[in-house]
Amino acid sequence: MGERPDVTEHYSSESGLADRLIAILEKAGIARDEITEANLHSVDQMHLRGRVAAEEFLDALDIHAGDKVLDVGCGLGGPSRMAAARYRADVSGIDLTADFCDAARQLNALVGLERIRIEQGDALAMPFADDSFDVIFTLHVAMNIADKQALYREIARVLKPGGRFGLYDIVAGSGEPVHLPVPWATLPDHSHLVPAEEIEVAVHAAGFVTERFEDQSALVEAYLDAQREARQMRAEKGEPEPPSGAPVIMGEAFARKQKHIYRNLKEGRIAVRLGIFRLQEK
Repeated sequence: MGERPDVTEHYSSESGLADRLIAILEKAGIARDEITEANLHSVDQMHLRGRVAAEEFLDALDIHAGDKVLDVGCGLGGPSRMAAARYRADVSGIDLTADFCDAARQLNALVGLERIRIEQGDALAMPFADDSFDVIFTLHVAMNIADKQALYREIARVLKPGGRFGLYDIVAGSGEPVHLPVPWATLPDHSHLVPAEEIEVAVHAAGFVTERFEDQSALVEAYLDAQREARQMRAEKGEPEPPSGAPVIMGEAFARKQKHIYRNLKEGRIAVRLGIFRLQEK
């Protein structure tokens, strides 16, 4: 998500994105008409720690049945579908990239979650009325948006007073330049990382109070270590890799991008933060 055309160009994909993701599952032995929301987790949860992180994050937001929930920067719609299926919430998603919006709608229809509304639009000027949602969340979104204060002000605008906002984002670490490419950026101009402290200041300035704001870098690092060990063991045994949407979403450079995430985290150039905030009453 972001306000510049170069961001959409970075994320734009070839046509038929949903079909190519479905083909990954079919190759793994799951027939198209048998695919469920849970089956999609291996190809639609592209954030760090994948499905596990999404479940922990959404649980922390205390979403209830019937809550009006907005996924800002929804991408393929994985967390949106999880919120709808796991909590029976009334979910909307918004993303700047048309290819992702189209794929999200197709995947929603495939698993019987057409009730999720997907809007193509800018996170800094969302097409929603004031006080529209009970819960709003973002996963790996703010890295592409330079004006963090504008982002969190817009989220506060469409969130009901007393509502909950959650973020799960990559932030700047040591201040050293990030090794590129990474999943959210090919060029330095695509990446807008700031320290975690600046994120919290911007969120507070928009009218939120902190309920939880924690560094999850160690959890992510342990997860990536375990993934690398598992890949090595599969290679030694000649076993196939499990289904993954990464090659489709990240393109030919996906292996380099994944290696750079690991290197940047290991060298302290990036960190990972989870935050839960509540919007103060007006």
